[in-house]
Amino acid sequence: MRYVILIHSNPTADQAWIDGERETLDATHGAVIAELAASKELVDTNELDTENVTVIGHHNGTPVTTRGPFTEGTEYIGGYYIVDVASRERAVEIAGKFAEVKHSPIEVRRLMHTSDEN
Repeated sequence: MRYVILIHSNPTADQAWIDGERETLDATHGAVIAELAASKELVDTNELDTENVTVIGHHNGTPVTTRGPFTEGTEYIGGYYIVDVASRERAVEIAGKFAEVKHSPIEVRRLMHTSDEN
């Protein structure tokens, strides 16, 4: 089963990485990527750009664009992992390894449709 792990961020988390926790963050991701690559559970991962974001909404029947990533509040998705694992519990176990969980939530969602379905 494939899951997406969505790593949220916010100004508090961003400041923690600036204030000296960046090495921990980088080491955590390096270790998880190595583990998932070795187990062949990693499908894709990436950090998401926060500078060049467009949010598309709707106003009076017309699409409207604004600069993002913030649609409501200051929390945003900072990155993601797509994993192919045996169970939801395994995906949750992986998500619990990230340093970000100390400062912001991490979501685990099953992908409903994948390109390798029969």
